[in-house]
Amino acid sequence: MSTAIDYLAQHGLSARQKGNRVVVSPRSRVTDDLQKYIRAHRLELLAELAANDGIERRCHWRVVRGERPICTMVGVPVTRNEALAEVRWRWPDAEVAP
Repeated sequence: MSTAIDYLAQHGLSARQKGNRVVVSPRSRVTDDLQKYIRAHRLELLAELAANDGIERRCHWRVVRGERPICTMVGVPVTRNEALAEVRWRWPDAEVAP
């Protein structure tokens, strides 16, 4: 899995945090689709920028047991390992997926 920051870098963009905003540059390279991505992933981008560790964080993780989805975990941006630890106290055999 690549991080939201990596996704922007693949498109020739860099990001920085300014308060609760994500500032992306160069602005001239931001397409409508990239703007939609940035808005949809703003919390993940802010979490990655704050942590500065290159680990993906998501606001939502799909909880599955075997092949069957149980629910979607929604909350503050967390890493896969953090989400898995939170889910496993209730379902020891569960997995999380994006």
